Parts: sequence; C-alpha cells; structure tokens
Amino acid sequence: MFKVFRRWWAYLTAKLSSDFNERADPKIQLEQAITEAQEQQRRLKEQAANVIAHQKQTEMRLNRAMGELEKVGANARQAVLMADEASKGGDQTKATQYTVTAESFANRLIALEREVEDLKSLHLQSTEAANQAKSAVQQNSSALQAKLAERQKLLSQLDQAKMQEQMNKAMTSLSETVGQDVPTLNEVRDKIEAR
Repeated sequence: MFKVFRRWWAYLTAKLSSDFNERADPKIQLEQAITEAQEQQRRLKEQAANVIAHQKQTEMRLNRAMGELEKVGANARQAVLMADEASKGGDQTKATQYTVTAESFANRLIALEREVEDLKSLHLQSTEAANQAKSAVQQNSSALQAKLAERQKLLSQLDQAKMQEQMNKAMTSLSETVGQDVPTLNEVRDKIEAR
C-alpha cells in the first residue's frame, strides 16, 4: 500500500512540475535564478567578512599577548637582578622577596608563552581561512558575472523566439486569409494540369 502511495505521489509531483514548467514565464524564472545567485553572493560576502574579522581579532590578541610577554620577561629579569643585588648587599629578606617575585613572573612568563604559541597557531589557521574566504568570494563573483552575461544572452534568445512566434502567427494568418478569397498557386497549377 505504501509503495503504491509513494508511486502515486511521485507521479503527481512530476505531473505538477511538468504543468508548472509549461506555463512558467522563462523571463521570470531567469530573474528568480539571478536574484538567488545575488543573494548567495551577499551571504558569502557576510560570511567572509566574519572570518576576516575573526582573523583580525586573533591578530590583535596575539600582538597584545606578545607585548605582555615582553613586559613580564623584563620584569622577571629585573626581579632577578634586584634579588642578586640584595643578596650581594647582605639583605636576605629583600633577596627572598625579590626571588619569590621573580618566580611569580617566571610562572606568568611560562603561561604567556603557551598562550602566545596557541594564539600563533590560531592566527595561522584564521589567516588561512580568511584567504580561502576571499578566494571563495572572488570565485563566486566571477560565477555571478558569468550568470549575468548568460542572462543577457538568454533574454535575447527569448525575445528572438517570441518575435519568431509572432511572425509565424502572422504568416499563418496571412496564408489562411489568402487561401480563402484567392486560389493558391498549387490550386491554379492543379486546375491547369487537369485541363
């Protein structure tokens, strides 16, 4: 039963599609196709803009992290130097404080180095994605231009076909009226041959 219903549905769908395609105006269908292609281009540009914006954000985060890495590295070196000076000066309390501070900066430095490496990797991936997005927009733009050129060609062919149909109707109408009032050459020839 289900198989029969499915076959009936496929038949009905095919019949309705066929009827629609016979009655549909090609000019309107052509405009619908172009409008859809233009909408697809707009969506692709938006997606590419988002990918490029993400790449720029990643780049800014990487630059900030690298700047912070330099500052923390300089602070750690400074703390080590100050601990060394305090140790040479005989002030063990300050030497211990500076050593603890240097260790704190060193731990922060390690974390920042990991973050910078992760951001470098992410930046590389986002740059590649941005380049791919730019390439996709360019390719789609070229395809859209080709579709627009094809549209002009098809519209021209459609206008020629409509003119030809009108000419055929006019010729048919003309030959019908001529055939009613005046005999055709074939009729005259047949008459002469019959005599």
